[in-house]
Amino acid sequence: MTTLFSWTGIDTHGPASIYIASDSRISWGKGNYWDVGRKVFSSKKHPELFGYSGSVTFPIQMLGQLIEHIDNGLAICQNDNIDKKLESIRSYIENSFNAMPHDQKKPCQILYATRLGNRISSSFHMAIFDITSGGISCEKMALPEKSGLIVTTGSGKVSFKKWYDTWVGKPHQDPYQTGRTSRAVFSSFCDSLVSQQDPFSGGAPQLVGLYREGAAINFGIIYNGKRYFNGSEVTASQDLNLIEWRNSLFERCDGDTMNILDKAQRQPRPKMEIN
Repeated sequence: MTTLFSWTGIDTHGPASIYIASDSRISWGKGNYWDVGRKVFSSKKHPELFGYSGSVTFPIQMLGQLIEHIDNGLAICQNDNIDKKLESIRSYIENSFNAMPHDQKKPCQILYATRLGNRISSSFHMAIFDITSGGISCEKMALPEKSGLIVTTGSGKVSFKKWYDTWVGKPHQDPYQTGRTSRAVFSSFCDSLVSQQDPFSGGAPQLVGLYREGAAINFGIIYNGKRYFNGSEVTASQDLNLIEWRNSLFERCDGDTMNILDKAQRQPRPKMEIN
């Protein structure tokens, strides 16, 4: 299993961003795992995001193919409304899943996020596809009116929820608490991973997102003093800052130094306790 979740960031004009994040652990029973498995996917050309939880074999293969189809204009039309997009993606998933041997059709969930339009006139949308041997269902997710969680799936959601509730706190009573912000969501997830309270969640965080304009963003993550991209450690590169980097406090960072950018807003860690 895994911890897979999505949230949206809100400003005075409404939704300003949407994200999907996950851990990197793929497990074969308790204590038998691999901590560099890819779990989130983003289009290089279009505002399309995906992530999965549950059985690994089908979604990790299918989503890699689906992203390539999307980037080459073969899966969905960017001028379609959200219902047409969802039906195109559902049909693609169904055709791929039906081709699998029956005894390999294990249950999984796929999160999908997209944006219609650009800038102030843009709108964000999210859906979850529930995939079982009995069929594929699609549920549209309501976006919160304030920055915060949209959906959480996987075995780590109990631990994550505990840390998230602690991070959110009651900021009107305690100035160290963060309230419902993107930082609270992502930082609480990182704390949940470090706590190891869920044995099936681990490795480095993975993060993809959308802003009001442009294609999807695949973020580099600075975690425990190392750089990661799609769950795999980045050891050396001459072009580290060609991508956007975030640390476990959701601060924007320099990929070379791993320090917070000079003009980035610092996000001090709140004082809190958790049982």
